[in-house]
Amino acid sequence: MSDLSTRLKTLLEEKGLSMNAFSKMVGVSQPAISDIVSGKTRSPKNIVEIATALGVDVNWLKNGEGDSEIGRITAYCHSEKDNEHTLRVDLLDVNLAAYSSGIINAEYPNIVSSLYFTEEGANRILGRTTTNGVYMFRVPTDSMVPTIKQTDIVFIDTNIKHYIGEGIYAFSLNGEEYIKRLQRLPTGVIRALSDNKHYEPFDITEELFDSAVIIGKFIKAVEWNVKNL
Repeated sequence: MSDLSTRLKTLLEEKGLSMNAFSKMVGVSQPAISDIVSGKTRSPKNIVEIATALGVDVNWLKNGEGDSEIGRITAYCHSEKDNEHTLRVDLLDVNLAAYSSGIINAEYPNIVSSLYFTEEGANRILGRTTTNGVYMFRVPTDSMVPTIKQTDIVFIDTNIKHYIGEGIYAFSLNGEEYIKRLQRLPTGVIRALSDNKHYEPFDITEELFDSAVIIGKFIKAVEWNVKNL
């Protein structure tokens, strides 16, 4: 692959990600991703976040140099604490099913119960200077594919206890746990959507949503090679 635009386009195709879905994963606008894919933007300021979300080496993605597999998330976090990896993120003690009737991945890997980030890793991967209130969790169903794949490590900010705008939230409603993209409609109704278009959205009235318990808001999903642990 000869340039950044070609490498990015190929990666998105391999992973089955649309530019719209990927832009939401990275937290940048779809036009910004489109400009990179088209070759209009050759030195994107979000290159680290883009490479991290795709699970490839930054230098390889940007310049085509080195091995694409080097420099994954494991460069920034370990399963054991040391002098550099001091910021702890635990596995959230709740089984968040993204949809109760979704397809369960029976071979879902048993990931570690804690990860320790460097300060740089927390900043680059989580967009935070502290990991207080940040947890990782498992999404055992396919309802948020392709944004969240079943083998991804997903990070959540549990400091966010209220709807603060469109995004992916973990919440409990009527005794069931969900991970859904929430949108507030002009009528005040909250629409809960799955990024997997095989699942229909559903609406939550304002009155019913008042009884929902927001567990936290999605930060990022990162592809994880369990063998690296």
